[in-house]
Amino acid sequence: MSCLADPRIEALQEHADASGELSFPAGPDCFRINLRDENIQLWQETFEQIISPANLLLACADNDGDLIDTTLTWVVGSAIRGTTISSATEAKQLLHAMGSSSEVAQIAIEHCPGLGENLVWAFYLERHGGLIATPVSSFQL
Repeated sequence: MSCLADPRIEALQEHADASGELSFPAGPDCFRINLRDENIQLWQETFEQIISPANLLLACADNDGDLIDTTLTWVVGSAIRGTTISSATEAKQLLHAMGSSSEVAQIAIEHCPGLGENLVWAFYLERHGGLIATPVSSFQL
């Protein structure tokens, strides 16, 4: 059972592999959703430290300037930045601008329920470049 009690996340967990992940190939790239409780908990702790309102957390290569002027990176050593998006389409455009392929960004928005709505999601890269998402929190609109 996920430490994020949301029926949409519970539905995703029913289809996750034994390691608590869902994988979606996208050409030479891959998109994964990490649903492990310890990963969700770490992102929840990070989310609590974000001062401004946000419904999207991103592991960025740079902490300064506009989000579209930086790239996504892996979590270790990254600048975790929060932002507010108003739709999954806006998330797709941002992910693509930050270095994800258009195909991976499209798959991400198709498989992350509540993205740009009432679920907070975190996005980051694995060391080999695959995009990973983790649900973080739900909130009332």
